[in-house]
Amino acid sequence: MASAQELLRPVDFLKSIGFGLDEKPHELDRKLLKSFPSEDRHTLREIWAARDFGSSLSLRDMYELPKTRKQAALLFSHDWPRVNASMKWFNDVVLKLAPKSIVEMGCGAGFLLKFIQGGHPDIRLQGVDAARNLIAIASELCGSSFMSGDYSEVQPDQKYDLIVGDFGFDLARFTESSTPHTTASVGDFQYCPGCSNDLKQQFDHYTQAWRSWAHDSSYLALAGRVGHFGMLRAFVLSAQDVGWELVPDHSAMLKIKHHGTSERFPALLFRSVQSSSAKVDLLAAGRFFLEG
Repeated sequence: MASAQELLRPVDFLKSIGFGLDEKPHELDRKLLKSFPSEDRHTLREIWAARDFGSSLSLRDMYELPKTRKQAALLFSHDWPRVNASMKWFNDVVLKLAPKSIVEMGCGAGFLLKFIQGGHPDIRLQGVDAARNLIAIASELCGSSFMSGDYSEVQPDQKYDLIVGDFGFDLARFTESSTPHTTASVGDFQYCPGCSNDLKQQFDHYTQAWRSWAHDSSYLALAGRVGHFGMLRAFVLSAQDVGWELVPDHSAMLKIKHHGTSERFPALLFRSVQSSSAKVDLLAAGRFFLEG
């Protein structure tokens, strides 16, 4: 018998909780602005002005504004096709693995966890996010208390079967490499070793922390904007160092179209391995990234 989540499409779920689907960006911004009291409208306009001048830090400030589910849904509606595609993939992973517990790193307002909860009410869910306002929305939405703080630093409350993260990597968190550019290749896949190695060191901060939420047979599932092979290599090597091995056959390249623009991004599944010194098959990762 099909579960509720097999019958309810993510796009229908998003619409039911207030996402604006297929609306123009200026229409979403107008609705979002209208949803706030006057003092927050002034702050939002200032954030938009900073964003228009190219400040990526303004995005973090924007995440701290929503106080209601409606406001959060309107804010994240700009990225709804990616959210929709990721939700479907994460639900497929849950159906395949049948975990008894899930923790989401960077859970935001809890929309993914609420979607999973609808079809899998017996799974123990936990969420972590640095924005206290979003944690308050997520906790109310899912009916349980989630954890506020930097997900690379918050101490785990237990070990989980599945650790998930649904985001386009916030590259504003990472510093650009100062290593001179060179070129190397894995098969036909070229990358800059200095840039990739420096990025791997920064990913280590996250993968090491996330691993502390896992037991010896846990899985890691991530969907996000990994833009090139050097970035994929950095993350795969970082995950391998803490005992997670990429499973290309159960990962996917998700494809979306939005306002006439096409985009593809990876959804990566990692399984626990007994030895972090096992050889990493970067060629298989590259083929998946190119052909998936």
